[in-house]
Amino acid sequence: MPCQTRRATAATSRTRLGRSLVAAAASLALAGCTAGSPAGTAAPGSAPPAPVSVTDPAAPGPGAPEDIPPERWAAARQQAVTALVRARLSAAHRGDERAWLAPLGGPNRTVLRTTQQAVLQRMSAIGVEDLELDDVRETTAPVPAPAGTSVEWDVRVDLSYRIRGFDTAPRSFDLDLTFKADPAVPQRLTVTASAPSGRPQPWDLAGLRVRRSPTALVLAVGSASRVEEIARRARTASSRVAAVWGSARPAVWIAPASDADAGRLLGRAAGPDGLGGVAAATDGPLTPGERAGADRIILVPRAWTSLRSDGRDVVMTHELTHVTVRGSTTRAVPVWLSEGFAELVAYRPIDLPERAVVGPAVALVRAGGMPRALPGDDDFAPGTQTLQAAYGLSLVALRSLADAHGTRAVVALYRAAAGGIAVPTGRLDDREAVVDTALQATMGTTRGRLVKDWQARLRSLLR
Repeated sequence: MPCQTRRATAATSRTRLGRSLVAAAASLALAGCTAGSPAGTAAPGSAPPAPVSVTDPAAPGPGAPEDIPPERWAAARQQAVTALVRARLSAAHRGDERAWLAPLGGPNRTVLRTTQQAVLQRMSAIGVEDLELDDVRETTAPVPAPAGTSVEWDVRVDLSYRIRGFDTAPRSFDLDLTFKADPAVPQRLTVTASAPSGRPQPWDLAGLRVRRSPTALVLAVGSASRVEEIARRARTASSRVAAVWGSARPAVWIAPASDADAGRLLGRAAGPDGLGGVAAATDGPLTPGERAGADRIILVPRAWTSLRSDGRDVVMTHELTHVTVRGSTTRAVPVWLSEGFAELVAYRPIDLPERAVVGPAVALVRAGGMPRALPGDDDFAPGTQTLQAAYGLSLVALRSLADAHGTRAVVALYRAAAGGIAVPTGRLDDREAVVDTALQATMGTTRGRLVKDWQARLRSLLR
C-alpha cells in the first residue's frame, strides 16, 4: 500500500499519553541543540532494534491490515530514538555535518536542514563539548497504524554539555523532537522537527558572533563593534574583580538582540515582573555544597543600552563578581551580603558621590523612616518597588564594614560565610546566623554593631 503518515490528534495524544514512555524528570537547564543520528544508526556497542513482527493468528486477512498499537513497539521505538540521538551527539562532537543532518526530513526538510546546519556551526564556534544524553521520554505517543504506514510522535530529550575552556561542570538543557517511522521498522527514523524546550541555548540565536579570549567568551548578536565593546568591558571587569577578590573567573557573556530573547535565555518574562529594568543577570545551576561551574551572564539590551559608559562597566563588574564568588565558594549567603558585595566591588573605582549612587535608598529612608534591619531576600524580587533601594541599602552596609575593618576583612567575611568556616549542621539553613558567626570570627564584631554603623551612615546621607 502507499506509504502514509499518521499523526495523533490532540485528543488522541492525551488518551495515549499515559501509555507513553516516561523517564526521570528533566534537569533545570536550558535547551538548544538537536540530537539524533543518520537513519538506521544504532548506539555504539548495542544491536539495532529488530523489526516489529505484525504476525498475529487473530489478525484480519489480506485487504484489512492490522493496526500496530504503540505499546507493541514501544521498547523498539525508544531504543531506536536513543541510538539516533547518541549518534547525532557524536556527529556534533566530531563536527560531522553530513551525519548531523542525515536524519532530518519531513515536509519542512529544507528549512530544518538549513536551521540545523547553522546550529552545528554555532556550537562548533562556541566550543561545545562533552554532549551527553541524560534521558528520553515521549510527550505524545504515535497512533495505531499498520505496517507500511509512517507515524509521527514527539519526544523530549534531556541533554548536557560543557563549553571548552570555561565550564568546569556540565550544564543541562531540554530539546523537543518529532520523529517519524514505520511501526514495523522503527529503526528507520526521520527527525521532522526540532526546537528548544522552553529555554534556548546561545547557539539557537540567529546572527550570533563569537569572540573568545582566555578570560571571556563573548556570544553576541549584532555588529562587530558591539562584540568588541563587550569584550573590552569584560577585560575591565576582570581586572576590577581580581583587584578585590584576588582572582576573576573566566566568564561566558551572552548579548541577545532583544529583551524577549534575554528573557527566554533566563527563563523569565521580559516585562516588569521578569526582568524589571535589569541590565544584566547571572544564570547557572548551583548545587548546595559545590562550586558553580557553568554560569552565564546575560546582558538585557534595553536597559543595557540606556546606561552610560561607566554604568555599563559597573553592571559587568557586578555580574562578574557574582560569577567569580559562585565559582569559588560552596554555601549561599543572604542576598543583602551577595548583592552588597557585588555593588561594593563594582562601584569601588567609580568617582561618584555616595548619595547619587544610592539615591533610591536615601529616598526610601526619607519617606518611610530609618530601617531597623538589613534588607530581606524578598526586597530583591524583580519588579518590586524596593528593588533599587535594597541594592543601595546593601551597598551602604558593606561600605560601613569596609570603612571600619578594611576591604580585605570584608572579603574574609564573605569567604567565611560562604563556606570557609564550620557551622553546626542545625544552623546550615540559617544564612543570617552563619553571617553572625562569620562577623565575630573575621572582624570581632556583631550584627548589632553593623546595623548601628549602617544607620549612622544613612543618617549622614539624609543631610
